[in-house]
Amino acid sequence: MNRKDIIHIGVRAHPDGGPAHAAKDPARHWYLSISETARREMRLPYHKRLRVRLSPHGSPVILPVVPTWRTAVHAEDTLLPVRVSKNKQGIVLGPIIGILTVKRPGATTFRGNRANFRDIAKMGKRLGLTVAVFTPEGLAKGGDSVLGYIHAGPRKGATGTKWRQVVLPLPSVVYNRVPDRESEARADVVRAKKWLAERGIPLFNNGFFNKADLYRWLQDDQETAPYLPRTAPLESHDQLRRWVRQHELLYVKPVDGKAGDGIIQVRREGERFRVTYQNNGKRSHTTHKNRQDAADAVWSRTRGRDYLLQQGIYLTSHAGRHFDLRLLLQKNRYGNWQVTGMGARIADADGITTHVPNGGQIEKADKLLRASFGRQKGDEVGNKVKQTALRLAETIERAATRDGGLIGEMSMDIGLASDGKLWFFEANAKPMKFDEPYIRAKSLMRLLHYCEFLTRSN
Repeated sequence: MNRKDIIHIGVRAHPDGGPAHAAKDPARHWYLSISETARREMRLPYHKRLRVRLSPHGSPVILPVVPTWRTAVHAEDTLLPVRVSKNKQGIVLGPIIGILTVKRPGATTFRGNRANFRDIAKMGKRLGLTVAVFTPEGLAKGGDSVLGYIHAGPRKGATGTKWRQVVLPLPSVVYNRVPDRESEARADVVRAKKWLAERGIPLFNNGFFNKADLYRWLQDDQETAPYLPRTAPLESHDQLRRWVRQHELLYVKPVDGKAGDGIIQVRREGERFRVTYQNNGKRSHTTHKNRQDAADAVWSRTRGRDYLLQQGIYLTSHAGRHFDLRLLLQKNRYGNWQVTGMGARIADADGITTHVPNGGQIEKADKLLRASFGRQKGDEVGNKVKQTALRLAETIERAATRDGGLIGEMSMDIGLASDGKLWFFEANAKPMKFDEPYIRAKSLMRLLHYCEFLTRSN
């Protein structure tokens, strides 16, 4: 980081009170550390106190300016890098990027993928951005501050956590990483989203996708409908029997499923029907002499939960194992969709899905496509998959935004049938990270660039 518009907000380690108190007396919580270069380049006055806005959504406050640059007043204070700009509102600092998650009941810290949060925070620091994790409990009932967690490393001579809880100015934008559907539905999470909306703070990836919604959105667009396998909500026993009769390969998927759990496959094998159940990384099988018995067995497993029926697709195989493609799509610094990465997932020898928790294996997409189709054709197929995914993402975003909320990233599963046709299988609004270092770094940077875009656009 070598930007001339970076200054630091000093967060005092032991102020009196919490977020509500910070709103009444911000100087007891925060101070400014400004370099000579930033003063000169941004034409900041040489005053002992400056009137600033700590976020585009906050009220102006007057903070003391310390004479040292990048040196905390006290060793236990936390310095937050922020950019400084001047507009008709005066001197504005930020952005501060918020990550929303939850606590476990009775716990003192937060849930979620801490390694992911740490990586985002480190990339933010490289870009001159402060990234903070917070939970609904950290939102003040009023005022311009929140109680959040900063990844700052252990204090000198200390061991243990690298996350410090501090009182922070309002975030400029919020990335929703509430970890599961149950938490998303909690009353405190719903209130937190309302709290942010009332203050005009943009939040993106508002919730998990529902499989039924995805298929409805894509089916309603004539350009994306052809990529959908035949799909319908499971509504009756008779309907299930008809589908088993009409399809040699059939999938029954829970609407709220994740990572392939709860999926049932019905496959015709000669005169018999094999039913495979997948749960918690384990599979079990039953064999039935006719369609009726197979449908009865599936029906008995689907009571009390919403499912979709979906036509099975015979996928392209490599070394006798079928595979599909997973893409990470993200908005860039201009608010446009781009493919950040693409990988292949190979099912195990007895697998009914390619999900890694259920026995799948990750491989480089270009390597597998070239091995299957040859170098030139494989590259053409890869480019076609990416262009198709972008078109699908635009349709999903349009519909999801209409139903409420912004989307900044998603993962998508696309299947390549043995006849070369592309099929959409799944999209996830809370994507897991790609492990390849190059894709990982690009995804982190693109995520933060989109946060900056939202800050500028809001």
